[in-house]
Amino acid sequence: MNPARDRLKLSGIVIWTGERGRQQARLVAGMYRAAAGVPCERSAVIAGGLPGADKAASLDRSGVDRSRYLTVSIGAVLDQMAAAGLIPGTDGLSPLTRAGQVHAEAQHLAKRILLRALIDGRNVILDISLASWRAAEAWTYALRFADYTLTAVFADMDADEAVRRAGEARRRGEEEFRRGHGHGGRVIPAAAIRALASPVAAAAGNRIRWAVGARSAGVIGGTVGTGAFPGSAVITMLTSYREGLLSLDDLSLEFRARRWPRVPDVCPPELEPAREAIDDPEPYVPGSFDDVLLAYDLGWLSDADYDVLAVAADGLPGS
Repeated sequence: MNPARDRLKLSGIVIWTGERGRQQARLVAGMYRAAAGVPCERSAVIAGGLPGADKAASLDRSGVDRSRYLTVSIGAVLDQMAAAGLIPGTDGLSPLTRAGQVHAEAQHLAKRILLRALIDGRNVILDISLASWRAAEAWTYALRFADYTLTAVFADMDADEAVRRAGEARRRGEEEFRRGHGHGGRVIPAAAIRALASPVAAAAGNRIRWAVGARSAGVIGGTVGTGAFPGSAVITMLTSYREGLLSLDDLSLEFRARRWPRVPDVCPPELEPAREAIDDPEPYVPGSFDDVLLAYDLGWLSDADYDVLAVAADGLPGS
């Protein structure tokens, strides 16, 4: 496996092809398949807080039955990446010691799992930092247009306690790894956690308050149950390909001619010092290459189809 070889850059995001892309697709499929028994009631809960915050207790106090939800967290994705050999190993260090090298990739994969859930209407808990206003805004709109009701739960904790708990979690993980269990302990720098506790990070929570308890966009627009999500031009083209109305060559030409919208970085510039502690999923942008990834994860595209289309999209000058 050579991750560098299987990597393209398109509109602000990294696109993986080849073996790396196939391993990612298997990981997304496996994590989503594990939630097969979760109801599809279009209910979402955003559980925000610093690393180490007891979000489970906060959810329980709020009356959320966690067994009825697919919980998506960056930590869980990193653990699965370690199990799948997607975190490079060197010098006998545990995989999660090096999780920082693939943190952005985990944020990307969390997005793909969430999109699979939204297509089916499966109940989801977003176990996140809720620090990136870009991610908060993108997912709030995505959930509303997928006809979800939204609840927010905040697990409060001061920065010093969060630093202490993150350190303890890392030590426990490393001890277990030395005993032959698990994948080690993740390093989250204390400075990043403290930056995450700054007033600047509170903006993300403020940006979702308007949507909590609000009627979905489908209810307001009369499109509930019509399958309108995500409803982009890219999805329309991919549906035509799936139905045999477009050839792969036709679709490739469309992709080369398309000006793909940019997917913003999870971390806003003002939160750069907190980047390593921001466990928010990558923002979803309708009509971007995100919709191609969704079609791939849904099984609409073969591995070969996906690789061809990724290269076609990446080949656009000025994208």
